[in-house]
Amino acid sequence: MKTRLITSAILLIPIFAVLTSCNNKIQDSTPQYLRGGNSILSDGSDLVIAGYNSVKLKGYDAVLLKVNSSTGDTIWTKSFGASYSDAFFNVQRSNKAEGYIATGFSNNANGGSPSMLIVKTDNNGKMLFSKTYGSGSYTEGFGIVPIADSGYLAVGFIQKSGTTNRDIFLERIDYYGTEIWAKSIGAQGIHTNDSVNEVAYAAIAAPDSGYFITGAMKGVANMQGSQIFLMKVSSDGDSVYWTKTFGTGFGYSLTLTKDGGIAVSGSILKGTDQNVFLLKTDLAGNLFTGWTAPIQYGGTGFEYGASMIETSDGGYAITGITESVTNGLQDIYFVRTNSMGAITYEKNFGGANNDQGYGLIQASDNYFYITGLSNSDGSYIYLNKLNAGNGQETGWPKLIQ
Repeated sequence: MKTRLITSAILLIPIFAVLTSCNNKIQDSTPQYLRGGNSILSDGSDLVIAGYNSVKLKGYDAVLLKVNSSTGDTIWTKSFGASYSDAFFNVQRSNKAEGYIATGFSNNANGGSPSMLIVKTDNNGKMLFSKTYGSGSYTEGFGIVPIADSGYLAVGFIQKSGTTNRDIFLERIDYYGTEIWAKSIGAQGIHTNDSVNEVAYAAIAAPDSGYFITGAMKGVANMQGSQIFLMKVSSDGDSVYWTKTFGTGFGYSLTLTKDGGIAVSGSILKGTDQNVFLLKTDLAGNLFTGWTAPIQYGGTGFEYGASMIETSDGGYAITGITESVTNGLQDIYFVRTNSMGAITYEKNFGGANNDQGYGLIQASDNYFYITGLSNSDGSYIYLNKLNAGNGQETGWPKLIQ
């Protein structure tokens, strides 16, 4: 099988090696990856998708779309960004349910270093603030967490000017986007010129204060040899209470479970095989009762686990990418499990080219919604709707340009 984990870029989305290089205007970049959805949330009868869209003579804009969950019709689309390439990786409801908060990156110039981007809007997508963080360094944001005091924590990575190390980056802001503190966490190489790459992809607030964070750590060039980690840090970012590792790979998503645990998912490498994984720990980071190791999903091809949720029945659902069983080159992968991680349903969706899943929710109506990208017969933001019995709704998926 193809080993993509080792050779892919440090970024959450492999195709963003094109995006974040920021050296390609649209006419120079591949026509297959002009737009995509990376994150999705439910807001009443509507859905909000965060991602990116191509712009002529520029690169990409970060975009938010509001879509009607019944019909799949787009209600509005809003674009954000600087003078070159921008994208969103994650969107959440803002505090006080007054709108949305999204993070990603922004780049002002061809060949420049992107900065972590955080944008807050009202419920109609009107911008309330748009700010960048990590000035003078290469920074990106992959996850954002609303905090009880009306502020936010964004997580990602930082590469300081003149260095080759990438460290976990934590950016704490207040209600208005003003920085409260910024912290970096990372190891150093044994030798001066050694690179040690570490990145946080997702975070959640801990029940007793502080934050749980997952991602990849102790990787060398291109994140080779990186370790899946789960970490707890203090509410001020000053203390790392503990760090647990679970094999070679990346942790991309995590959630608190109904029975008082933490579920983590992403991509794991074992030998030359790359699979989706799911693991569960207690609040101290120790494997939960009945869990002895990360559970792996996938076939004989490459699998990539991008987003995981706990389902209404106490199980889990994951979306990502598969090359094992496809209708084309790559398909969107969707797997459901019971509470112990045993598969209860597995399905691939896609056309004749590359189709990839990145965002997943189960809404209050119990429908599952998957967003991502489709390069089959064009370049689209992908949106699919599955009922609780796993059947695809008539008239779906929707392909959005």
